Amino acid sequence: MQSFDILYYDGKTSVSHQASLSLEKDYWLIQYDQEFEKQSVRWEVGQVERDMGFNSLFIFRYGDFPRQTLECKDENLLIELRQLYPDKAFFDKKLNVLLHKNTTVLVGLTLGLIGILLVSYFYILPWFSEKVAEHIPVSTEISLGDTMFENTINHYKKNDSLTARVNDFVKEIDFKTNYPIKVTVVHEDDMNAFALPGGNIIVFDKILGKMKSADELAALLAHEVSHVHYRHSLKNIFRSLSGYLVISLLFNDINGITAILADNSNMLLNLSYSRNLETEADEKAVEILKANGLNLNGLVELFTLLESETNKVATIKLLSTHPLTTERIAFAREVARQQNAPVKKENLEKKWQAIGAERLK
Repeated sequence: MQSFDILYYDGKTSVSHQASLSLEKDYWLIQYDQEFEKQSVRWEVGQVERDMGFNSLFIFRYGDFPRQTLECKDENLLIELRQLYPDKAFFDKKLNVLLHKNTTVLVGLTLGLIGILLVSYFYILPWFSEKVAEHIPVSTEISLGDTMFENTINHYKKNDSLTARVNDFVKEIDFKTNYPIKVTVVHEDDMNAFALPGGNIIVFDKILGKMKSADELAALLAHEVSHVHYRHSLKNIFRSLSGYLVISLLFNDINGITAILADNSNMLLNLSYSRNLETEADEKAVEILKANGLNLNGLVELFTLLESETNKVATIKLLSTHPLTTERIAFAREVARQQNAPVKKENLEKKWQAIGAERLK
């Protein structure tokens, strides 16, 4: 009968013993030297259990706690076990043998694990992060938005006079939201406007210069406020920075979240809203305009302006972050066509005229 070199642990101490293993019909015989005496240990085959591993070390345990253990690196041991004890329970789990004999299985398992991790990172984690964003307290969102605003506005030249005029304009409209809406106009040679979490909206003065009516400005602001109201900016940010933010949330590190958002404030310029979010914002904007008796043609005029500008310049940031689709334009035209006679808002027109006069200075 072949014997195998093993390491034996008696379960009483952590000391290992160089030993030999002999396989008999009903038992295993382990022999080793201790203090110049030959020691023999007998394991009944029916009570031997095998630890399953993913390497070339074969481990078997025996008895009650603290259990005896033996370790063997000789692959011939498995061959011998298969021949002597084909029906024994400790040999039923053949994963170890399979992995040794077929590296394709190991590669497949590795690739499968990588696939699961990638799906989790790109799909499950962003989805989970968006759900987390929905449960952030409004007060926390406003605070985060103010921090982002302070970091973002430093990159622009603020137009204080136009900012004051546009905020006067804002006061004439009920935006159907509990968020404190604050508009800041900045000087920038690009067509853009974007909303930060919590109520801050930044508008580039170039898009104001292209507008021809109060209805257009009302439509633009209603659309951006809708993104605020539905927390679209917050959700987009959480999706983009999901890994960092989720870790901070798990450890209840609000300061960590603030730091992450502050360091990535400018990312809002490049975060594109999905088609579903744009549709939701358009529908909310229509609701706002209708409730205020404003002309829905303002939304059509805004989309027409943006569409015409794309033919003149290579890129418009407003369209790269707020994709304009034929469905959105068709929706705006249809709701405008169905609208009854809108109400002429004299105060709003006066505010618009004041904005126009300020633009000409």
